[in-house]
Amino acid sequence: MQAFEHDEVRSFAEVRRKMRRGAVLIAGGTDLVSLMRDGLVTPRVVVDLKPIRGGAGIRASRSGAALGALALVADVAADDGVKRWYPALAAACDAVGTTQIRNMATLGGNLCQRIRCWYFRQNVRCHKTGGRGCPAVDGLNEYLAIFGDGACHAPHPSDPAVALAALDATIRVRPANPRLAPGVRKPRSPSARRTDSGRKPGDPGSVSLTIFDLYRTAAQRRDAETVLRPGDVIERITLPAAYAGARQVYRKATQRAEWDFALVSVAVVWPKTRGAVPRAVLGGVAPRPWEVQIGEWGKGNSWARRVAEAAVIGAKPMSENGYKVELARNLLLEALGD
Repeated sequence: MQAFEHDEVRSFAEVRRKMRRGAVLIAGGTDLVSLMRDGLVTPRVVVDLKPIRGGAGIRASRSGAALGALALVADVAADDGVKRWYPALAAACDAVGTTQIRNMATLGGNLCQRIRCWYFRQNVRCHKTGGRGCPAVDGLNEYLAIFGDGACHAPHPSDPAVALAALDATIRVRPANPRLAPGVRKPRSPSARRTDSGRKPGDPGSVSLTIFDLYRTAAQRRDAETVLRPGDVIERITLPAAYAGARQVYRKATQRAEWDFALVSVAVVWPKTRGAVPRAVLGGVAPRPWEVQIGEWGKGNSWARRVAEAAVIGAKPMSENGYKVELARNLLLEALGD
C-alpha cells in the first residue's frame, strides 16, 4: 500500500472544497482499505467523512425514516425504530458480513462498495481493470449475475440496497459539481430531483435518487458501480411512511452462515393499502438490485408460484451459475408466502 495524505471534513458541504486530483472519500473503510491493499485504488489523499456532525443519525417512526449515510450498519440493524417500522431493512443490515464488519461499515459506504468478482479483486485484465470483455464468461462464474447485459457480469454485493429498493428509499446526494449532479443530464432527468430549500449561497444543494437510479450504469462504468462522480457524497437515506409497519420480509441464501455475500437475496414489501401490489426485489443476481414485476395483487401459493416463475423468465445463466435461477425462484416463492 503506497503512502497517502489524510484529511478530514466536518460537514458534507466541506467535501467539495477538500476534493482534488487523487483524493478519495472514506467512512468505515471496510471496502476501501482492501482495495488499497490490493493495489486497485492508489489515492494521494484520503478524505475522512467520519467527523461530520450529525452524519450518523437514525430516526424511524410511523411517519417515515431518515438514516444518516454515516450510520453504522450494526446500529441500523439494532435500532428499535427500524426493527419495528422497517424490519426488512433491519434484517438486511443484520445479514451484512461479520459482527466486526457491521460495527465498522457505514450504510452509505455499503451502498457504494465495489464488486466482489474474483477476477476484479485479483486485478486480472477485464472490463473493470482496463481490459476488454469479461473473463468470467468462459471461466469462474459460479457466483455471478444471471440478469443484466453489459461488459461486466458481477452482481452488486450490498444487502441493504435490496431492502431499500423494495422500500422505495430515496438517496440524498450532495454533488461535488452542481452542474454535473449524479443522474442529471441536459435536459435534467426527471428521475433525479434537486433539493435546494434552505441552502446557503454557494451550496449546490442535494439531489434525490432512487436506488435503481443510483446503480443505473453499474455494468458499463469501469471505475465504480454507481452514478456518483468523485466527490459526490451520500448524505442520508429516507424511507416513505407508506411502508412503515407494513408486512415485509428479507431473505438471503449464502454458501456459508456468516461472512458471505448473497448467492441470491430477496426483499418483499406489502403496501398497507388493501389489495395493493407488493414490491419485490432480488439481490445477488444482477449488477444492481433487480426489481420483480408483479402485475396484479393476489394471495395463496398458486399466485406466488406464478410470480416466482415469471420473475426468472429472462434469466441468462452462464456455465456454472444456472443454480441461481432455481434458487431465485424458490427464495421469492418462500418470501411471498411468508
